[in-house]
Amino acid sequence: MSALLIVESPKKAQHIGHILGNGWQVKATLGHIRDLPVTGEAAYVRPPDFAMRYEILDTKHKEIVSGLRAAAQSADAVYIATDPDREGEGIAWHVCQVLKIKPGEAKRVSYQEVTETAIRKALLAPRPVNMRLVAAQEARRALDRMVGWEVSPVLSNTIGAKASAGRVQSPALALVVERERAIKSFRPTAFYQVLAHMPGKDGVSGWKASWIDGTKEGEYFQDKAFAQALADALPSMPLVVSKAESKPVRRAPAPPFITSSMQMDGARALKVGVEDIMKAAQALFDKGHITYHRTDSPNLSEEGEALLRTALEKAGLPVVEKPRRWKAKGDAQEAHEAIRPTKPMAEDAGEDANQRALYQLIRKRALASQMPDAIYQQTSCTLNGGTFHWRDLSRPALFRAVGSMLTDPGWRTLYTESEDEGEGGEGKEAEAANPVPKLSVDDKLKAERGEMVSKKTKAPPRYTESTLIKALEDHGVGRPSTYASIIKVLYKRDYMKRKGKAPALYATELGEQVVDALRPFDFAGLEYTRLIEESLDLITEGKMPPRDLLAKSYADIQSTIATMPKGADNSQPCPVDGCGGTVSRRESKNKKGSFFWVCSNRDNHNLLQDKDGTPGKPFGDQVESNTDGPACPECGKPTGRYETSGRHGFFRCAKGHGTWWDDKGAIGKLWETLPAGKGGKPEAAGKKSAGKPAGKRTGKPAARRSTIMD
Repeated sequence: MSALLIVESPKKAQHIGHILGNGWQVKATLGHIRDLPVTGEAAYVRPPDFAMRYEILDTKHKEIVSGLRAAAQSADAVYIATDPDREGEGIAWHVCQVLKIKPGEAKRVSYQEVTETAIRKALLAPRPVNMRLVAAQEARRALDRMVGWEVSPVLSNTIGAKASAGRVQSPALALVVERERAIKSFRPTAFYQVLAHMPGKDGVSGWKASWIDGTKEGEYFQDKAFAQALADALPSMPLVVSKAESKPVRRAPAPPFITSSMQMDGARALKVGVEDIMKAAQALFDKGHITYHRTDSPNLSEEGEALLRTALEKAGLPVVEKPRRWKAKGDAQEAHEAIRPTKPMAEDAGEDANQRALYQLIRKRALASQMPDAIYQQTSCTLNGGTFHWRDLSRPALFRAVGSMLTDPGWRTLYTESEDEGEGGEGKEAEAANPVPKLSVDDKLKAERGEMVSKKTKAPPRYTESTLIKALEDHGVGRPSTYASIIKVLYKRDYMKRKGKAPALYATELGEQVVDALRPFDFAGLEYTRLIEESLDLITEGKMPPRDLLAKSYADIQSTIATMPKGADNSQPCPVDGCGGTVSRRESKNKKGSFFWVCSNRDNHNLLQDKDGTPGKPFGDQVESNTDGPACPECGKPTGRYETSGRHGFFRCAKGHGTWWDDKGAIGKLWETLPAGKGGKPEAAGKKSAGKPAGKRTGKPAARRSTIMD
């Protein structure tokens, strides 16, 4: 028997090929093999039918599809084993389309880990492609295209610069922008605290108690003179213990990683971006080292629990009596178990530093989840110094102290969750470093000294990638599997940035303009994506037709567009004879201060040059002052002669028909098309077809349309 197994990743294909051995071909799709086109009417998703016309967009995937077709023809059976999520199900459907396999007759297999046991078990129980999952994936893709293609031109006109609207990126950007503005508008408030430095006892070092100043929540004690007077009076003030308590406090371990917690803790601990964490996790999954890394379930399978508990016992580490369970978040799909090592006894795995470090985090956290609680002895007391009078103000001289000591590390033997730099760690450190002795009520104490501490309120901290993910999760924006791509897009579009190696995220001026311009749209709000995810879940359950969601979303977008202010819209009639369109000015994203003009009828001609703020001629139609080269073989116009940065001569047609090497100065013959990157950087060399002005669009064969929206 000859069988074909289709996966997404080439590395996974190679790994599984070794597992299955002879009789199997294992090939990879390299992600999505088809997508919506990026030009022409077919690029839009619009009523009444909301058709989605897919194409194989690049040469690499055309070669991949040809290889899959050839392999399928020679195979006795075709199994599709793309990733076990909504996106993977969509890819499986596309594979069926290009191989002409009916989805209901497909052999779709899924597994949670790339191990021989899991794969062979999955191959024994293939199922059809789940068309409800595919419908939800298509609806999500349609919404993203609808927002991007309908709103982005309006957004660009409104702010007078090239910008893109994104369904899930926009609310994420709003979080960063609002935090940036809160920081900029923040005005610090000075306040004062008093500390009583107490002597040590029974060989234990000294400890501190903080004054309970009596202010209400949100208020601050601001009488500096009073605070200083209280601090000065402390050594002579009798302090009586009015409350005292010493008790063990148990702290349970965190659950095994889900996608979001892995991204947050991984980014903090490894000090890399979330995108790098997801790449490392993908590589570990593809190689069979961890279970599937896109999950929102904190719970383990029974098999996973047994493996972890056995590994702990063999390592001589304590195991909690009953396996732990955790409650998932309300919107969790829980399609997969939590992230864990497939072989917990293996201490190391991965091919580079990031993979190895992430594997260690995943392994230790998963093992720690099945270990006993960490136990602390927490001691607290309240010291009463009576009423302190100074000038015309009186306040109770009450002081509070809390300290804790780790008495049984439990799970902390293996794992400690990292914290963002400068955020959240001070309180825990202060408590752990404050050795409050065991005291009894009515004990009388004396402070060694008092200290007045000047403080200022702090602005809210800037988001880091980790804390932004936490905010997205809290607000229900997107799914954990999309967080890395959201952050990547915000960087790419220059809507936010980091300064140097510091983790803090800064909103850019362009990002702020985009947020302000998009406020009227529903999708820019924090609640919108949560509601959309709920709708996609209903589609998955067969309770909502995809077209209902798209029709409502499209109508909402168009009604909002109709109310949008024109803002910086600088459109004017197109100067090209016979065009009849309107043009608007744009700034180059790659070259600040360089402008060009876009026409509403871009299919008719190229982008226009900018002439001192007014639209000029289309690029490629300009009069070329350099006519030192021979005639272009396409249009007959003289070419210009130029040199690359490496002083390699070449000819360029002013009409955009191509660029050619100069044969060591010999005029009269145009030589082969300039290879990309050779001898320098003559842009667009060899990229434009002769006889077609740059940017001119030509007709394409009709692409196969989606049937999911029907």
